[in-house]
Amino acid sequence: MKRIGAVLLCCLGVGALGTSMALAGNGNSTPNPNQVAAQQCTGELHAMGAKAFKGLYGDPPKGKHAMRNCQRRHGKSADNVVNNAAQECKAEQADPNFAAGHGGMSFDQFYGSNPNQRNAFGKCVSGKVPAALEQQEEDLQNAAQQCRAERSDPDFAATHDGKSFTDFYGSNKNKKNAFGKCVSKKAKALGTTPTS
Repeated sequence: MKRIGAVLLCCLGVGALGTSMALAGNGNSTPNPNQVAAQQCTGELHAMGAKAFKGLYGDPPKGKHAMRNCQRRHGKSADNVVNNAAQECKAEQADPNFAAGHGGMSFDQFYGSNPNQRNAFGKCVSGKVPAALEQQEEDLQNAAQQCRAERSDPDFAATHDGKSFTDFYGSNKNKKNAFGKCVSKKAKALGTTPTS
């Protein structure tokens, strides 16, 4: 069983690498929200660890389909990441002073890479999405670090109405989602919005 888990995590890592490369791509089009959701979930998997990730997103009792469920829950936030990047690019494209802040180059000249520079908008958006995802990843790592500290704090119950870490954050029958719920709550407070 452990071997299957190791193979699964290896596949998820390869999938994450493929997603990162797809997002980086050649930048000729805007990133696909499904790719963004996959990268968001991979970030959560790395921040939480496989056990907590399965506890938060997996189907009971064994945590199956955690990545699929995570990606489904992140659909809206992935759309928001892409839409926010597109709105930033539209604002830059419409800015009459764009050239003044970009070495005298127009929006198309600055972002475009093909001979007719028609890929400028897609290059702009595909450049902004990874930056947004990096911020989310940083927020998730910070949240996971805070939750690890809380989980190992021997005085946790004293400051949380007598409840253990598991009882305080856990919401399902066996409370296996406690760490994931903690990370989700703290990441949301930091500005990242994983769905819990």
